Amino acid sequence: MSIIPVSPEEVGENCGIAAVVINSPGNKNLNAPYYLYKLLLSLQGRGQLSAGITTYNPLRKKMLATYKNLGTVNEAFKTSVPERSKKIFEKYSGMKGIAHNRYATSGADDKEYAQPFERVHGRKWKWFSFAFNGNLANYAKLKKKLQEEYEYTIVYDTDTEVIMHYISRELAKWEDSPDLVKVFANLSKIFDGAYNIVFLDASGRLVAFRDPTGFRPLVYGTIKDRGAEITLVASETNALANLGVKDYHFVQPGEMLLSENGKVSVKRVVKSKRVARCMFEWVYFSNVASEFDGRSVYLARTALGRELAKLEKNPIKDAIVVAVPDSSKAAGDGFAYQLGLPIVEGLVRNRFVGRTFIESRDRAEKVREKFTVLRSVLEGKKVYLVDDSIVRGTTTKSIVGYIKEVGKAKEVHVRISCPPIMGPCFYGIDMSTVEELFAPKFLDKPYPVVPDEKLREMADELGADSLIYQSFRGLVKALEIPEDELCLACVTREYPTKNGEELLKVALKEKNTGGRTYEREL
Repeated sequence: MSIIPVSPEEVGENCGIAAVVINSPGNKNLNAPYYLYKLLLSLQGRGQLSAGITTYNPLRKKMLATYKNLGTVNEAFKTSVPERSKKIFEKYSGMKGIAHNRYATSGADDKEYAQPFERVHGRKWKWFSFAFNGNLANYAKLKKKLQEEYEYTIVYDTDTEVIMHYISRELAKWEDSPDLVKVFANLSKIFDGAYNIVFLDASGRLVAFRDPTGFRPLVYGTIKDRGAEITLVASETNALANLGVKDYHFVQPGEMLLSENGKVSVKRVVKSKRVARCMFEWVYFSNVASEFDGRSVYLARTALGRELAKLEKNPIKDAIVVAVPDSSKAAGDGFAYQLGLPIVEGLVRNRFVGRTFIESRDRAEKVREKFTVLRSVLEGKKVYLVDDSIVRGTTTKSIVGYIKEVGKAKEVHVRISCPPIMGPCFYGIDMSTVEELFAPKFLDKPYPVVPDEKLREMADELGADSLIYQSFRGLVKALEIPEDELCLACVTREYPTKNGEELLKVALKEKNTGGRTYEREL
């Protein structure tokens, strides 16, 4: 049973990662868990299933120590019981550390799958812990090779374990402490997909590596605190800003941040053959206060709303605009501004609905748990309902019905700031099969602009009075990133890596086979 609070379309991304390096005279500042906790809090939107840290402390007999637990960050760190939380922070004190919060796109929903994964060894440089954000598109191939050629036993159904074994194999090739740049360069030749990695060994060497394709953001910056210089790394800029970082830098695709011998530097690991930033980071995943490779998420979403409004052939002059909270608020603002219409809170999100072990019986009940509809605002009104995406369609249908039945809206016109989702994601978004997607049930191929007759069919299925999707051109224009530097695979079915292309063929060929496409053998 899932225990993850779902987004409006029940799609999540595989996790957030963080790291900290404290350069303190005399190693007086061992407060790495505090900074990791704070970073994870700001990355909570990227995963609520579990949270964990590994810290390094040479003054501790167990130089690497890992703590992880199920739940949100505050649940995992027991902050509601201060004395328990204090003991955790004291036990795992250190001057370096890595951290992770998880959304499950593979593997079970239990503590054993929580990251970081630690591999203990007698030699310091073979004893390591790591966490990662993404998915390996060649996971099934690599797993099979480990089992059949190298005679490994695979315990967990997740690419995290596969990555751990390949890191271990690379380290085993060295007679002495390895060159980590070369280690990760070799790994980049093996892995296909999205895999931002934070790594820490018992020698105190720390790595934050961004995969050569650069699907996901990775950023770093420094602050001064109690005489210490502290380097912070995170999946998003808002996490650094919330800790006081004023000048942050993006780890570029194929680069690593490396901390060793008392110094922090950024190294080029491998040359990128193709950069493909995930467009969904701007559309939905990233915190609205963040930037991704220099492009503001808020400004991108606002621009998406404006571009969407430009597709209105006959704007409804007496309509109101309602954005599905929270990720669609900026797009709703841009949409309303472009058309000169009022934007109102017709749906209010219940911010106290978190993880629950008691699943609601049906989709409509889940929607009512997550949102309160304001009948006083909606009754008798023509409503433009702005949302960021339609993935499976079931929740959108429930929201439309909710607004009409309870809110007593006269009309509901659905407007989506992203083009139709036509292809699975094999790079860290939990939508890995064609059959689960809404749009392919009506469209035989991706369209730059969806034909009107198809839109009418889709609107009818949703119970909406009309439906308009963002155009492909509008999406690229709003993001202000060159098209050839974006991953648009889920809307174009053109994948940026070889294994992604192969998996699409499998996904289109095999219907209703169950499981995730990237877990099937090619």
